[in-house]
Amino acid sequence: MFNVYPLNYKRSLFWLIIVSALIKIAIASIQGLGNVEAYYWTLATKLQWNYFDHPPMVAWLIRLTTANLLLHNELFVRLGAILSSSVCIWLMFKIGALLHSERAGWFAALLYATSIYSGINIAAFILPDSPQMVFWLSALYILLKIIRVPTNDAKYVLYWCLFGTLSGLCIMSKVHGVFLWVGVLLYFLIYDNKRFNSPYVYLAFGITLFIISPIFIWNLQHDFITYKFHASRVSIAGSGLDWKRFTKQLFQVIFATGPIHVFLIGMGIYLGIKNKLGMDKKSGQLILLCTLPLILIVLAISVTSEILPHWPGPALSTLFILPAIYMAGKPQNTFGKIPIVLRFAIAITLIIVTLQVLVTNYFPGALSAEKQDAKMGTGDVTLDMYGWQEAATKFDSLYKSDLAKKIMPARAPLIITHWIPGAQIDYYIAHQTGQEVFGLGGIYDLHQFFLMNSDKTQLVKGDSAYYIVPSNLFTYKTLNKVTDSFKEYDYALIFSQNRSGFVCKKYYIIRLKGYKGIAF
Repeated sequence: MFNVYPLNYKRSLFWLIIVSALIKIAIASIQGLGNVEAYYWTLATKLQWNYFDHPPMVAWLIRLTTANLLLHNELFVRLGAILSSSVCIWLMFKIGALLHSERAGWFAALLYATSIYSGINIAAFILPDSPQMVFWLSALYILLKIIRVPTNDAKYVLYWCLFGTLSGLCIMSKVHGVFLWVGVLLYFLIYDNKRFNSPYVYLAFGITLFIISPIFIWNLQHDFITYKFHASRVSIAGSGLDWKRFTKQLFQVIFATGPIHVFLIGMGIYLGIKNKLGMDKKSGQLILLCTLPLILIVLAISVTSEILPHWPGPALSTLFILPAIYMAGKPQNTFGKIPIVLRFAIAITLIIVTLQVLVTNYFPGALSAEKQDAKMGTGDVTLDMYGWQEAATKFDSLYKSDLAKKIMPARAPLIITHWIPGAQIDYYIAHQTGQEVFGLGGIYDLHQFFLMNSDKTQLVKGDSAYYIVPSNLFTYKTLNKVTDSFKEYDYALIFSQNRSGFVCKKYYIIRLKGYKGIAF
């Protein structure tokens, strides 16, 4: 009864995808790469089947959208995220239409496109979540079709093969994809254990295992470092119960999703459990079992350990489907009207995103209480995405001058001690000057840079190098470790960087000479 309305939902969806893509292109074009985005670009410089901290999909995607790294521009690094987001908006529409109506699909697409996490954080900025969500939602869409198809239908085999492939590709994007199979297992155990008798389930699982096998092979070759690293981050035991930290992190998750979006999700979960959404019961059960385990595990971890607010993002974004179906079934939302609560959600997201862009690019000075020269801007996260191109230009001039005056040898490497800001030094500075980035330190500080050292010219006794550090990431402890590794050093250049006419941070560029060949 909800299929014919004055509003053309497909046309509205088309314009939603176009307008949101243009907004994301604008954002992606005017903001410098964040530290994690630059790091993923670094991963793309050497394609592998797995990396220290993530599966390979995000690196492959960047390699594709930058035309094999030829297009060295922030927009092209992020283009995969923008394209992925557009596909996901369409998939949300398809899922909503499958479960209820095109109006439900329209509301689900709107919720997805206007959430801070799914509409901006992984849509205008490149993260492993960006390609992951395409495969996550595609796999879920196929799952919802599987439970609607008789087991003797020819499509049943095809759907299981598709699900095995898509869930495998989802895991190749980010390990969160395993929760799709967790949802399938729980659904069969609780509601439909007869499906365990189907050989196609095991065929699908075999396809998934085959696709993700390179992750296991790579880790076998590297002492399972990926799992050791993540285990150190997500231990349930952690550092003990900390309810203050839990509350802080809970609010970060809420903010990263969108306050009104989270309220609507909560309402949708409650109505879904009560079976009052106006959709078939088994679809609601499947959606909840594919999403709630991830959310609950992240919340459990957050009581004892640090989490990142985007960790439960795939599950929370999927749950937009539930309130979308509820709103679609309300008589007052007929004839294409957008519910008031959804209008408020859209407005809040637009305000937050606008403020984020304006503050990052135009806030006068630093958002930091630290005004000491050496540590100016410490704690100001907006500085991660600001000023690196200017720093690259200034260093390039210094480097050319040093070579001309024979103060430093040609190809002297850039020393880093941590992947932050090592990745931005790699993307903005080393790419421009043609120098190598060489890591000093342990693998838990350097991440993939530690493993990439083996493919670079090794430092030997007597070598010279440069060390670059912005004041917002400066520590005397690290500086002393670096300078102690060389016989002599001098400050080649110290310069201030302004934002809207006020100093926001400083850069320290240090010449290092006479490498001692000692452990860092």
